[in-house]
Amino acid sequence: MVSLVTEDRVDRALQYLATTDHECASWKSTVLRTEYMAKVAESLAFKAAEGSSAEERKQLSRLAPEVQKAWDEHFTAVKEYETVRARREREALIVDLYRTESANRRQGNV
Repeated sequence: MVSLVTEDRVDRALQYLATTDHECASWKSTVLRTEYMAKVAESLAFKAAEGSSAEERKQLSRLAPEVQKAWDEHFTAVKEYETVRARREREALIVDLYRTESANRRQGNV
């Protein structure tokens, strides 16, 4: 039977996993930092908003350009983190598939 995953493909998967630990952690911390900064921006905008009620000030603060920019930065960071995380998961699945195929081959199931 032909293997679904070649040794070369597993090597590339392992290399990717080994070289993206820091990148993945960095994007995760960026996600947390940008979320915090967006909330800070909202709080500052709320404090500066001139509305007749707390609810109106809340709505005005969410529409403030600096708040929109902060949330845009956050969602960009989320996208980048999720991209790296998803690829790392896919590469880990490649390694697991190779291990399963190898075990089956050793047991004579393939």
